[in-house]
Amino acid sequence: MLDYRTVEDVKRFINKQIAKIKDDLCYGIDTMEKLHYSRGQIRALEALLQDLNDLLKKENDDDDDDSGDSFKS
Repeated sequence: MLDYRTVEDVKRFINKQIAKIKDDLCYGIDTMEKLHYSRGQIRALEALLQDLNDLLKKENDDDDDDSGDSFKS
């Protein structure tokens, strides 16, 4: 079971990192290698965010199934 508060803290940290990298993209990239590296970092962090959201959704769906009516028609 995922602790909601911890997941939110991790998501907040990831979003701050994405914002920092995007700022660097706008003001600090001077080579194509740095551009590609930064774009890769953003993609990886966004994929991680999506994975966290999917896990939370799956966990919530499982909790809803467990807490539902025990009587099914």
